Parts: sequence; structure tokens; C-alpha cells
Amino acid sequence: MKKTDISKIEDLTSLKFLVIVLFFSLIIFNFLDIFIYELTRNLPKIIFSFFQNIIDPFSDILDPLNIIILCLIIIFLNSRIHLLIKNKKKCKLLEEKTGLSSEEILNSFTYYSTICKHWFWSLSIAGIICNIMKYIIGVSRPKYFLIENYERINFFNLEHKVSSFPSGHTQAAFTLALLLIIYIRNFTLIIVCIACLMGISRIFMSMHFPSDIFFGAYLGAVIPILLYKLEYKKKLKIFEKKKIAIFKEFLKLIYWKLFI
Repeated sequence: MKKTDISKIEDLTSLKFLVIVLFFSLIIFNFLDIFIYELTRNLPKIIFSFFQNIIDPFSDILDPLNIIILCLIIIFLNSRIHLLIKNKKKCKLLEEKTGLSSEEILNSFTYYSTICKHWFWSLSIAGIICNIMKYIIGVSRPKYFLIENYERINFFNLEHKVSSFPSGHTQAAFTLALLLIIYIRNFTLIIVCIACLMGISRIFMSMHFPSDIFFGAYLGAVIPILLYKLEYKKKLKIFEKKKIAIFKEFLKLIYWKLFI
């Protein structure tokens, strides 16, 4: 399977691409949002059931907060790895249990900690920007606009539950998708399709209009790419010629470190 070319994905961070996204977001917002939303109301119930019972629960499982906490745990464990390496008795025991040298242990923790920092900041920054935009723009969710007669746009709306632009679920789905693509570099089409389904499900759940999904996907995708391009690409390049434990071995390494 051909691996994804990250250099091409980095083009998403260009100003030109941002302008294109904003242009199409306005087109969708003004001319297609309500039409597409109402069109989905007339689709067969089996489609609603698919999004409600399969895709939407899957979105809850991939809650960004769970991943952020996991990343913080790994970063915390790495913060004391230098002390463990200096302790010859503990270091030798860890080497025996994992089959890794002290250099490989140190490199592995530093490498995976750097990745976790990328994941942590990508999910955190994208989520913060998404919520700030919701507050500033104040686009009403479908049920509030169509049923409860809220204004379509209410700038600086303090009712956070009302605001829908951009979609937070879609932003989180695409942030996770791009992080997976950057580090796995395989199954790109499958990963993107799952992220799209998670975004589309928000329309069927009556939580978002299509423009919310469209811009949420862009926001979710561009933040991890931008951070990778500006900060983490150079840091990770250092490890290309160093011995690093594969992920399965790293999990074993974490397990033994907790007990040593």
C-alpha cells in the first residue's frame, strides 16, 4: 500500500486554501444549509438508524478528552525517565524485562513523548479555537433556528448549547484523522471516510448544518498539520537514524516502568 505523502497534505495550511474554504463555507451557509438539512429529513429511517446507533456512539468513544489525558500520562512518565536511566540498578532491570538498551529506552520515551505533545496540542488548540469561533459567530443549531425561531446568526452568543459553527465533533474527528494519517501514513481513505461519517452524523442528529461540518473538518485538519509543519517535523526528524522501540514494545516498556 502506497504511503501518504505528508508534503502534499501540508498544502492545506496555505492562505490560498483558507480563502477557498471560507468561500465555499459562505456558499454552503447561504444557499445549501437549509436545503440539505431538510433533504436529510426525508431519507429512509435505516439511514438515521445507522448514524444514530453506530456512528454517533463511535464518536463518543473517541472523545478528545480521553486521548488528551492519555497523552498527558505518557508525557508525565517521560519526565522522569532520565532519573531512571541514571539509576543503574533500575535501568538494568528495565533492560532485562524489555530487551532494549538504555539508549533505545531513552530514545523511545523521548520520541513517543514528542508525538504525544503533538497530539495534545493539536486537540487542545483546535478545540479552543472551535469553541471561541462558536461564541463569536453564534450560528444557531437547526432545532433552535427552525423550531424555536432563534436568529440564524447571533454574534457573541453566551448560550453555548445554541451555537453550532463550526462543528466541534467534526473538528475533533478530523484532528484525530489527520494525526493518524501523519503517523501511520496508511489507510488514508478509510480514516478520512470514517471522519466524514462522524461529521455527517451531526446533521442527522439535528445538531449541525452542512456548513458547520465543512468548516469544522477544515479547522480540525489544518491545526495538526500546521503544528507538524512548524514545530514537530524537525523534532521527529532527529529520530530517523536512532533506534526506537515499535509501539508494541513501547507499551511493554511503559508497563515495566510503572513497576520498577
